[in-house]
Amino acid sequence: MEILFFLITIFFSLGQLARITLFERQINFYIYEIFLLIVLLTLIFKFKLEPIKYFWKNFKEFFLFFLILILSLIFNFNQFVYFQNLVGLLYFLRLFFYFVYFFYLYYFVRNHQYFKKNIQVSLNIFIILTIISTITQFFLYPDLRNLMYLGWDPHLGRTFGVFFDTSIAAVIYGLIFFISNNFFIKIIYLFFLIFSFSRGVILSFIFTLLYVFLKNKQSVFRLIIFIIFLIIVLILVPKPFGEGSKLTRTYTIISRINDYKEGWNLFLKKPIFGWGYNRLRYVRNIENSHAASNFSSSYLTILVSSGFLGLLSFLFLLNFFWKKFKNKRELLILIGLTSFFDNIFLHPFILFLFFTSLFDN
Repeated sequence: MEILFFLITIFFSLGQLARITLFERQINFYIYEIFLLIVLLTLIFKFKLEPIKYFWKNFKEFFLFFLILILSLIFNFNQFVYFQNLVGLLYFLRLFFYFVYFFYLYYFVRNHQYFKKNIQVSLNIFIILTIISTITQFFLYPDLRNLMYLGWDPHLGRTFGVFFDTSIAAVIYGLIFFISNNFFIKIIYLFFLIFSFSRGVILSFIFTLLYVFLKNKQSVFRLIIFIIFLIIVLILVPKPFGEGSKLTRTYTIISRINDYKEGWNLFLKKPIFGWGYNRLRYVRNIENSHAASNFSSSYLTILVSSGFLGLLSFLFLLNFFWKKFKNKRELLILIGLTSFFDNIFLHPFILFLFFTSLFDN
């Protein structure tokens, strides 16, 4: 298990560089997910169905959420061709795979507390490798204009590391800020976050800091000083040529408003079970997309994909994490708030890092 976790960490640290794409980017997976599957199969062989029974008995929110998702696929099956249904099913299975992995990891760590040390070591390796890759990217590969033909945004002069997306990278930087107990690591990742110029993540990060200060009963004055410092740094840091680094840019706001309008209109057409998870690329007729044509919000994506019942069951799921992992609530707040501005929570990088970090201490 230790070797497999090490391999998962190494390939996860490669981000999009370890991505395998099939059928003109309609089906994608990452090399680390192969080793993740091996770990899951090993745990299934070891524990059989005991973790599933445990979660069924204690946390039925999981099963309700995935029941709604599979029903959303079934009810609209006849409206899509075979290949489109297959792609939607594969996306469902991938999401289900991550949560089943969480079931078994939770059960394993619950019965083998010593393994928390291995998880902590893996996270530390990821943190160091991400520092190296982000610094290298920022100074030697400051934009993605040469990959725009593959569907990537240019992100000129911003930190995106090996994740090729400033929002995803910024959330990862913010999560590591809260995960790490090392002051210098926190400072490094704070600057990574700032230089992502991702306004939604930075705003969510500030609100998460507010929660942490209040939870730890720290001085509000210290929080105000820190926020002022953060704002001053954001204003003074050198900004490269390009619209993406401008904090006053409006094109992303306008595009998100149009995105939300389209999503709401699609929801009204199928409000109960939605269009099916995840067939949005075909409903929106945007098949050549790295984001699987999801909307600029995880909540809106779930609402349109699986209807009102899907969103409601997803909120029950978030409530489970909130109640069960009280010492990790800042991670959930950061992800949850940012998911209003981007499709964050459903991204495999975020899911894997979030699930792993729940057991690091």
